[in-house]
Amino acid sequence: MSSETQQTNKIIIALGLAAGAIAAMQVGKVPPALPLIAADLELSRVASGLVASLFFAAGALLGVTMGGLADRFGELSLMYIGLAILALSSLIGGLVADSAALLATRITEGLGYTCIVVSAPKIIAAAARSRDIPLALGIWSTFMPTGMAFVIVLSPAMIGALGWQGVWFINAGLIVAFAGLLAVVLGTGKTTRRMAAAAGVQEGGSHPVFDWPGVRRLLARPGPWLFAFCFTLYTIQWFAIMAWLPTFLIESQGRGLAAASYFAALVVAGNILGNLAAGWLMQRGVARWTLITIAFVVMAITGALIFSTGVVSPDAKIPLAFIFSALGGLLPASCIAGSVAHAPSSALNAMANGFAIQGSTIGSLAGPPVLGALAAIYGNWENFWWALLVGPAIGLGFVAMLRSAERRMAAAK
Repeated sequence: MSSETQQTNKIIIALGLAAGAIAAMQVGKVPPALPLIAADLELSRVASGLVASLFFAAGALLGVTMGGLADRFGELSLMYIGLAILALSSLIGGLVADSAALLATRITEGLGYTCIVVSAPKIIAAAARSRDIPLALGIWSTFMPTGMAFVIVLSPAMIGALGWQGVWFINAGLIVAFAGLLAVVLGTGKTTRRMAAAAGVQEGGSHPVFDWPGVRRLLARPGPWLFAFCFTLYTIQWFAIMAWLPTFLIESQGRGLAAASYFAALVVAGNILGNLAAGWLMQRGVARWTLITIAFVVMAITGALIFSTGVVSPDAKIPLAFIFSALGGLLPASCIAGSVAHAPSSALNAMANGFAIQGSTIGSLAGPPVLGALAAIYGNWENFWWALLVGPAIGLGFVAMLRSAERRMAAAK
């Protein structure tokens, strides 16, 4: 059935979003626990940043490759593998009492995360009508703030009752439960056929011949690379600030862990609004490069104000962080949809999405240690406001090139 005539399958979209949110919870469980982890394991500021960012090492190295594997062997299989890796790694991470072992489990958790986030968008896009794809991918792109905000809100209570290790155990159990739910839902014949079709599985369980010429065409196109570069610059700032925000609020404003976590969750949740707005606007014809431009400009202004001294009052910094996150959220949906749009064929959607994922994970890997290092160098969380202007300024240069690439693609079509 073609994407023009099929009905958008909301069950598949919900399952894909839930899988992504479960994966993102493994990102969000760290910020509220970071002060306790640093104290328990005697970690420096930079090492503490690595607890948050090493999660993204696998995606930073293998995002495009994992996307290619998903296209070749099937998204459903890779999604189940990712869930298994996440559950086992979270369980082991809660059991260890050594910083090196914890960092190692964060790397393997990131491998599971990458398996899921390169798989789900292709399944979601294939489950939607053509006209609904931008909105469907906009909904998908909320997986990160949705999962992060959810676990950040719950973490103070879990930490208070079970310690930070208990948060790891609960997440492991939740992943296993979701994998079981996924298996039960996919046991229905109609949904299974739709999920299999979305994954590119043909009758009899075989997969189509991999499109190697298409891979070469994809690698030669500037669009996916430019979207990846923009996503990298976005996540360097967004994830760095989200990872350190509870610590920032505790140390610079004297807030308790619970209050700092709730404010951080509110800021992270603001990103959902931007992602949904981007999907809605793209569906109505707003250019992706326009949305990315708005995101970079707003992030430059608000980011610099958050980390400045004496320019705005301390009470204004949480609203500024919310604006930073909400309007910055216009970028992820635009980059994910754009990467898929530049794929030579739908069979390569997961690999094209791998460009966006690899770009985002490179930025997420670099951001927290860099911000932690700046705080250590300056002795506080402020006075390095100028550093928050560098990424957006470079990003606007990539947007200019992206605008040309988008116009060439539109003219070719």
